[in-house]
Amino acid sequence: MDYKKILSDKTNWIIAAVVLAIVIYALAGRKSAPQFETAKAEKRTITQEVSATGSVKPSESVELAFETSGRISSVKADVGNAVYAGQTLATLDFSELDTQLNKARADLDSQEASLNKTKTDLENYYGNVVNALNSAYTSANDAIRIKIDALFSDDESNNPKLTFDSINSQEKILSENQRLIIRDVLNTWLSKINSVGSSPTPNSLEQALSDAKTNLNAIYGFLNLLMDTTINALSLSTSTMNSYKTSTNDARAEIDSAILSVTTLSQNISSQKALVSSKEADVKSYEAQVENITEQIDKSFLRSPISGTVTKQDAKVGQIAAANSVIASVISTGSYEIQSYIPEVDIARVKVGNEAKVTLDAYGSDVVFDAAVTSIDPGETVIEGVATYLTKLNFKKPDERIKPGMTANIDIVSATHENVLGIPQRAVQKSEGKEFVLIYKKGLTDESSAEKREIMTGIRGSDGYTEILSGLSEGEEVIIPKPKQ
Repeated sequence: MDYKKILSDKTNWIIAAVVLAIVIYALAGRKSAPQFETAKAEKRTITQEVSATGSVKPSESVELAFETSGRISSVKADVGNAVYAGQTLATLDFSELDTQLNKARADLDSQEASLNKTKTDLENYYGNVVNALNSAYTSANDAIRIKIDALFSDDESNNPKLTFDSINSQEKILSENQRLIIRDVLNTWLSKINSVGSSPTPNSLEQALSDAKTNLNAIYGFLNLLMDTTINALSLSTSTMNSYKTSTNDARAEIDSAILSVTTLSQNISSQKALVSSKEADVKSYEAQVENITEQIDKSFLRSPISGTVTKQDAKVGQIAAANSVIASVISTGSYEIQSYIPEVDIARVKVGNEAKVTLDAYGSDVVFDAAVTSIDPGETVIEGVATYLTKLNFKKPDERIKPGMTANIDIVSATHENVLGIPQRAVQKSEGKEFVLIYKKGLTDESSAEKREIMTGIRGSDGYTEILSGLSEGEEVIIPKPKQ
């Protein structure tokens, strides 16, 4: 028996078996390796953009016409001329209006002079009030404390007494009580006169005149009562009674004169105030005439409301211009905007103030201009059956390379979220209105057995990443499903 040959054959079989086992293990391992792509949830900056196309337009473009008809007297700018805001482009003949304006201004000056005189007269009336009050008080004080002084004893005390008795005892008592009241009226009145005289105003002076009339009427009523009491006096000699009656009549005459003086001044003030109001109304009427003619003259000037370049000028000297007929046009220069119609599906992500990057076909994609959204038309514009919204963007800096009519490619940055959790959008799946991802765990070989977890997403970035608001933690790994065949 050849033992060496047998041993050699066994060795070869063992080697073959080991090789076969390695191959089987390798094949088994290859078969069990994951057959899908994964990605980790990581912090990143996600920028959401809306892409659109548009056309460059002048920021402002105006067509101009005279508001009134007339003969053109001058032309100040021609087509191609640069003009500034407010510059006159043409004028109508306004010589007739100028004559009317001069007359209206002269009439206004006359009315204003008349108003000023009327106001001065009113001020003079007010200036006489304090003197009139003092004069009225002096008359009242003289009537009560001098002219009828003989009819009372202790007349300045709290218990004044008539120096005689009367047939009507109640009348006597009432006269004595009234004398006490009149004393207080005079004292209070003098205090108010001094007060109003220290800081007079039209209202306080008018009120002081009204108070004076009230006080004088009260005093006059007291003197009438006193006259009746005197007529009914007992045990008075004829000469004494006549003397008392004369004193009381003199007092009444003095009060009557004071009432007339105060009333006349009060009426003069009221009348003068009414006259001032009337004159003020007249002045306003004449001011309106001047303003109306001035506005008509102003309409004789055709002015550019913007700075720019004249693109149309049809005005000719001597020509009759019809009202509201366009004869000139101006477009702004150096300031342009982009007009873009953004579809309904994208417009909700665009807001006024959003920054944008713009390229112009004329200069290629390497030349980028900065812009910003300035307005979004609230009304839709249907283009080829699709609802769109006119969106305007302004270039941030003037650039002589920008020309009207150029085609613009726009990337509007609608949102930028920094340091947020993000995963590739391809990893996000939807089902029954909810979003979810498949969680990858080490050793997982079959996608169907992966954990299905609901998530909440935020903005979707232009780089293919989506913001994760909830459902994932940083570092977790998700499966990116294979595209469906």
